[in-house]
Amino acid sequence: MILFHSHSSIIRLSKEHGVNEQRAILPHKRIIERTSFWDPAWDAVVLRARAHKSYCQHADADFHGFDHQYEMLFGKENQTLATLPPFGIIDAIADYKKGNHNDDVKWQCRMPPETECQESQLTVIFMAYNPNRLGITLNQIKKLTNREAFQGLVKECVVVWNGPRSIDEANEGKELLDFAKDPANSLRIVYPLKMGFPNDLMNRYHPDIVKVTTKAILYYDDDGPFYSYKAIESGFELWKRNARAQIGAMSRKIDYSPRQQAERQRLDPEPNDKHFISHCDNLHDKVEYNFRFFANYDANMVLPSGSMLHSNYLCFLWHPALEEIRQFVLAHPVHPDDITVSTVVSHLAARAPKVYSRRLNPDDGTVKRHGGRRLEETGLEEKAAEKEEENEEEERLMTGESEKQVVQLENNGIGGGPAHEKGGIGGICWDCGSGMSEKKQIWANLRSQAINSLIKYFGSINSGSVGWCEGTEFYDPDKEDGHCKPTMARIGWLPWMKEDGSPKDTCP
Repeated sequence: MILFHSHSSIIRLSKEHGVNEQRAILPHKRIIERTSFWDPAWDAVVLRARAHKSYCQHADADFHGFDHQYEMLFGKENQTLATLPPFGIIDAIADYKKGNHNDDVKWQCRMPPETECQESQLTVIFMAYNPNRLGITLNQIKKLTNREAFQGLVKECVVVWNGPRSIDEANEGKELLDFAKDPANSLRIVYPLKMGFPNDLMNRYHPDIVKVTTKAILYYDDDGPFYSYKAIESGFELWKRNARAQIGAMSRKIDYSPRQQAERQRLDPEPNDKHFISHCDNLHDKVEYNFRFFANYDANMVLPSGSMLHSNYLCFLWHPALEEIRQFVLAHPVHPDDITVSTVVSHLAARAPKVYSRRLNPDDGTVKRHGGRRLEETGLEEKAAEKEEENEEEERLMTGESEKQVVQLENNGIGGGPAHEKGGIGGICWDCGSGMSEKKQIWANLRSQAINSLIKYFGSINSGSVGWCEGTEFYDPDKEDGHCKPTMARIGWLPWMKEDGSPKDTCP
């Protein structure tokens, strides 16, 4: 099942472009050696990469090789960005398998099951580095661990302290430390820098750092945005029914190149989150990061805050075979851990992320519901939708995109800085209006370059998410920014939840 979509996609593309089918899918016939601990999901990733590499070569009548020197100059000294080799995952896995790792029990990773219907609790992990902001974090932790407010959904909160400053430098930090002293409060604080790890956004995904005991993990940045119990419950129920997928509430669409757009339509013009689109730099493929709206449909990645992940993936994300990717995250000026996690997990899971509604208010009757696939609006609903979009824009500006990878922009130069710096990403003033400043454009270009590097490393990109409104009257194919209208669901609208907002008995 994991390989079906890769095989069918390659075969169909080969026929349409006149490429010899046997030549295009030849890499699939090579049997990859497996050790006793090797999860077949790794093999599926390699086979997909080989198939797309073969396709890229044979679809190019004038093929002269792939671009191993993709560079983007930045900063006042025209520094060169970190990048990754095209289809590098093939060699990375092969190099790892050449070694003798039979006794390396620690990295015997296992893919999650398709569903986790019996799970009832999750762990919440916060990434933090600034002691002055911990008051916001502590307030949310108190809500999450309050059994009345979150009905026992949260088993434990973990703060990953990722900064060189001491937590007790600020009163807010001292309050957090005092709260953590009581075991009844279910809060742990972990210190990866003291454990010998570098200041790395990937630390929140390291199994030896976070040591979670639940299968489900909910991630938050230290300052949010945070979501209500009803919203988190709906996301958790979606995760239980799709435990292999990454689940997110702040999801991003990556705009394909024209060739890739055409390929996506040929594979399936309808929403489908289980295809992969080839990425061929020799065919001038270059994708762009779209940060202008949060996508329900066609999202290829999710931002950390509000995202959910099966704990089994922590082993994969820190597996020695992916060391090259983790070094890339450290070296790149935007430290793209979120892009990396979504890319790795989607290729292992063979599907795009799933999306839930980060706001889930009661249905107040302002939206007139009709049968069928489309929603007819009343004047009241139009006003409500406009207000909702205003709130979303305000949230985006307030949170600084919630993408705290640091880009230090000083005097039109760019340099490194501590992870998750607030006050604007790299000196960008996100609260100064929605216009596209020069610094915002530089930041967006850097994000796009990081995405292109990661996608070419795997040789493909997922076909995008299927939104929360699939199969409901709130699906609108003409709404360009995500197809769910309104963008945010209300209690009783989600297909996997009951009218009263409680979970349906069926799982999956």
